[in-house]
Amino acid sequence: MSLTLDRVARGLNASAERWTYEGDVRWRAAVAVILRERDGAVEVLVIRRAERAGDRWSGHAALPGGKVSPGDLTIDDTALRETFEEVGLDLRALGARRLGQLDDHPSLKQRTWARFTVVPVVYAIEGDPPMTLDAREVAEAMWVPLDEVRRTQGSMLWWFRPLKAIPVKLPMRLPRWQWRGLTIWGLTYGMLRELMERAESAP
Repeated sequence: MSLTLDRVARGLNASAERWTYEGDVRWRAAVAVILRERDGAVEVLVIRRAERAGDRWSGHAALPGGKVSPGDLTIDDTALRETFEEVGLDLRALGARRLGQLDDHPSLKQRTWARFTVVPVVYAIEGDPPMTLDAREVAEAMWVPLDEVRRTQGSMLWWFRPLKAIPVKLPMRLPRWQWRGLTIWGLTYGMLRELMERAESAP
């Protein structure tokens, strides 16, 4: 079944704006899941992080977003501010439609050792607005068609232990998608997987 923005909206219609952080965490963050329909397909804006020494996520696929700042009064404040800072898109000025929120990531069980949490907020925009990338943070931004990328389902071996407390043996095999040289995995994969599952189960 092909995804549409209407199905995504119906899948998220119960997810009003909320702060959903649970438990004791070291830091909180939000990301913007920015969608558009183009040529009958739903596309999502995915960034490739800039390469930086000492940054364990250098060059990885991600969604625009970042940590909550003291001046952010709502989760949308964080997602919208970070999107403007990273890719130059002012979603409010563009008339973006807020479709809802996904679950917090990582899961509550994983959060007991990860000690951070990220809320994905879903927006829909129209057209092809120009972007201005912050080269310190973002190397590339691309519109990825969800129906196409999910057909690249595969897996990858992960050898790196980002946190000493991670309770798994390495290497571990993780699900992933591929898109034009970009590997979508980890939190970004989980968020987009949830988005598609919600849309597919929408009434």
